[in-house]
Amino acid sequence: RCFRDEDLRLDRQPEFTQIDVEMSFVTQDEVFTAVEGLIAKIWKELLGVELELPLQRMEFDESMRRFGNDKPDLRFGLEHVELTEVVRGHDGGGVPMLKEAVDAKGIVKAIRVPKAHPLSRKDLDELEKDAKGMGAKGLARAKIGEGGEWTQSPLAKSITPELRGAINAACGAEPGDLLLFQFGREAMVHAVLANLRLILGKKFGMIPPYGSGGQWRFLWVVNPPLFEFDEEAGTWVAAHHAFTRPHDEDVEYLETDPGRVKCYRYDLVLNGFEIGGGSIRLHKPDVQQRVFKALGISPEAAQAKFGFLLDALKFGAPPHGGIALGMDRVAMLVTGAASLRDVVAFPKTQKGTDLMTGAPGDVDDRQLAELHVKRSLE
Repeated sequence: RCFRDEDLRLDRQPEFTQIDVEMSFVTQDEVFTAVEGLIAKIWKELLGVELELPLQRMEFDESMRRFGNDKPDLRFGLEHVELTEVVRGHDGGGVPMLKEAVDAKGIVKAIRVPKAHPLSRKDLDELEKDAKGMGAKGLARAKIGEGGEWTQSPLAKSITPELRGAINAACGAEPGDLLLFQFGREAMVHAVLANLRLILGKKFGMIPPYGSGGQWRFLWVVNPPLFEFDEEAGTWVAAHHAFTRPHDEDVEYLETDPGRVKCYRYDLVLNGFEIGGGSIRLHKPDVQQRVFKALGISPEAAQAKFGFLLDALKFGAPPHGGIALGMDRVAMLVTGAASLRDVVAFPKTQKGTDLMTGAPGDVDDRQLAELHVKRSLE
């Protein structure tokens, strides 16, 4: 049973149940085999569905490039098209905003909306409003004319024919199609287009409504980066946690190029929902120290905060790893429920309260004293 301080969504509750698997002398492939056997048994016995094993795998980088997140719904298309190098190769192609984006180490991406799914001006205004709500400055677009020219686009007047043609080719654009663009900081572009893809998928009826059954598109997302760069702090931070085992061939880059280091972390995704996640852990104390150093943690600080772990590893910890499966999410998807609340006993409200018991309730000074908790109004 787990408790987590996080916002409530249709697939999240502050109190939830998980199957936590920890294994010794194990490889990533062996973890996958064990989990796939369990998942296959659940789907067979409860739904009569025979899953094809092994389940599909996708590199983290590919998932981000094609879908903008690490939990893609593979039941429909509308994939992202990476245009950064195309724009860079044409030096912005006469569009100052595009040149500024790539010069500032940003990215340029697009989604091609096929002619078969037309969008009205009202639809586009709503999409632009959604994009701005997610941090974008706007939503650039271009409709493809019969000769490949762009119409209904503020970019049409300034873009060079060469860049326009290259973008059309990269997107596989045909007359009547609509291109939706985002450019700027990588994290923002990915987040905006990932969400717009889902909005469009629902609008066009590409995503089956909850409770209707349908396809089961499982996916392992593997080999993410161990570190990510915190722009505000100006330093490297752990992308997930600092105890994940880096790829052996990447250990040499811990001191010189931390952003290049991939690790043995993995997520199991089903139809756009993460239903499990885990990793192979670090068991070598010298490599663990080097990871701490890459994070700016001195040997003294590492010993003070994590000395118990470093000392334990020196006695010969076995290679180990595991995964945690969210059973509430699995139940939600298997039953076709519209929300996690429908499969959880005593679900909590948006404020985290239990409607049956009224918890959390008031506490008096005597109860606080027994727990050695002191009130503070600061």
